[in-house]
Amino acid sequence: MQSIRPLSSRIVRYVGSALGVAVIAGAGFIAYAQATESTGSVATQASTATAAVRSVFQGPSLNMGEIYQRVENQGYSEVREIEWDDGLYKVKARNAEGHPIKLYVDGHNGKILSQRLRD
Repeated sequence: MQSIRPLSSRIVRYVGSALGVAVIAGAGFIAYAQATESTGSVATQASTATAAVRSVFQGPSLNMGEIYQRVENQGYSEVREIEWDDGLYKVKARNAEGHPIKLYVDGHNGKILSQRLRD
């Protein structure tokens, strides 16, 4: 005869295991990102993903005004369209050469994690 567990017991077990897997995977990914931080573009992608994972759970430490100041202090001009999305600040600005650029900025320390030229 098959034993039937109460529905609440099955739900708690599933959520607990899914959450446990997510936490372990997130911690492993953050450790990987920190270990590879000095290896160039892989590090940039890992840092971007690490910031996103961290920020989803914690939210940004810096507000939009602080991000604006930090981006300007790093030599970018015409800073505009700062938005919080996917655990990062996405900022549209111009680089030192005057080209339009999109920056991905860590909301906790203001570090520019990656950038790409815009059309």
